[in-house]
Amino acid sequence: MQEDVIKLSPDALGYKDRGKMKWMGMMLSDHAEALKKQKKASQSAVIVPKEKQTLEDISASLYKSYTSKKPLAIQIDMIKDGNYLPDTEGLVKGFRGSVVFIERRDRSIRQIRLEEIRHISWIDAASWFEKYQRQSVSY
Repeated sequence: MQEDVIKLSPDALGYKDRGKMKWMGMMLSDHAEALKKQKKASQSAVIVPKEKQTLEDISASLYKSYTSKKPLAIQIDMIKDGNYLPDTEGLVKGFRGSVVFIERRDRSIRQIRLEEIRHISWIDAASWFEKYQRQSVSY
């Protein structure tokens, strides 16, 4: 006597598996709480306004960063919720008119207009590139 084995897949029975979509909607409560605390801590940090620099000083620093590939920190002259925005750190990748293109650590490009810049300071290149390389994805 021989038995036939019938294999049925869930798809054949009409079952639609949502896979990752189902699990992406779930988050552990302690993880969600930690994210809320982190966001609150970053919002409550007081950012001290730095000295307003002249357009000539800003332009010279940007040019030096562009030619020497040195990272810098740019404070934008914009206040949100009573505080200045966190500094934008990165390398100057180029210019177009009065717009400067800054490559950040995550390799994203940020466009900043010259008139928005309040202050530019230099970052220790060795530590910045070390962090930059650690975040790079190896192919």
